[in-house]
Amino acid sequence: MLATLWLLSLSLPTLWAQILISCAYKSLCQQALVSGNDVVLQCDYPKALWYFSSILGEDPFLLSSMPHIKKLPGGSLQLTNPQPSQTGLYHCQDNDNALVVEYEIDFQDATALHVTHESLGQEPLQNETLRLGGHSSSPTGSPGRTVTAVGGLEKPMPCWLYLRAEKARHSRMQPELQVEACLVPCDHVKEINQPYFIFDIYQLGKLTNNMWLTCPLTSIYR
Repeated sequence: MLATLWLLSLSLPTLWAQILISCAYKSLCQQALVSGNDVVLQCDYPKALWYFSSILGEDPFLLSSMPHIKKLPGGSLQLTNPQPSQTGLYHCQDNDNALVVEYEIDFQDATALHVTHESLGQEPLQNETLRLGGHSSSPTGSPGRTVTAVGGLEKPMPCWLYLRAEKARHSRMQPELQVEACLVPCDHVKEINQPYFIFDIYQLGKLTNNMWLTCPLTSIYR
């Protein structure tokens, strides 16, 4: 029975391989995501019309089904392998042109990802200040994450959604991930009822072992 469940878990990875982003009705939600990870923007209106405009201020245009963009039967929008160039406003409306929901998504460049390992004593990137038009802003409200205005009361938000059409670019504006090693004993009774589970505990050696870690539902930003 356990072998059957294990094989089933391997045969169903795509069910959990997409990130579902949801937002309250008639609201605007902002998210920072890493490029290359499939995402679904939720819109609970079967005949939804989706419009997109980039952060450069271009006029919105209607999105139709393309190889990497697909409107799902329930109205949600599926983006496959999204790239930084797809950063911008995604607007979902009904047949009467009324807003259902909209998203501002900042797709951070995965190729610029800065990875550190806490157990190896590696430190995250330090905060730096970028000056824009007479005021200061910090590209990272906390290391590797969002922008906050120095001295202001603005809420932290994804870097490029904050800068928008600004010409300024900063080497520190990049996604960041810090890895922390831990060993958590498994409750095998609970584990076999989860979408994914393993039977073996494999402890890495400090000097010689390598391992490929995959976690498709995570985001670099919290």
